[in-house]
Amino acid sequence: MTKKLKEGGLGDLAHAAERDHEVQMARADLYKIAKYAIKLHDMLKTVSEAEGIEGWQQSKITKAADYIGSVYHAMDYDMKFAESKSVKNVMKRSKTMTEESYLEAMQAKVAKKVDKKVSEKESPAGGPACWDGKKIGSPKTKMKGGKRVNNCIDADGSDGK
Repeated sequence: MTKKLKEGGLGDLAHAAERDHEVQMARADLYKIAKYAIKLHDMLKTVSEAEGIEGWQQSKITKAADYIGSVYHAMDYDMKFAESKSVKNVMKRSKTMTEESYLEAMQAKVAKKVDKKVSEKESPAGGPACWDGKKIGSPKTKMKGGKRVNNCIDADGSDGK
């Protein structure tokens, strides 16, 4: 019985990971579509109506616009009205992170990293970070005696010389 429970939990996690992957893939594809659409728009500025474009090219552009429009309108509808459905939430928003909670989580993560002291930070060259009164400079590491070491400088920004 425990094995089935564990497998069920893993199945749920795998399903959630797959959903997350689909969103990322969709975002990557939309970026690519937007990039090519802008380039095509610029190319077509130099083509006169008399020259025109081939029929198959126009057909593909029309079909792509229709597909993107269909997905947009379906998701727009789901996001606006799915939350009002009491029986079944189509988008299952309760299980996914909202944009606001995602931003809050990212802000907390950044604040946590910023709050770390230099001595607690992981060293770019490996091993201990800089000692008290020093900080990692730019570049973060340097070669010294044939070894890569941290580029530790005075906390005030000078190199200590």
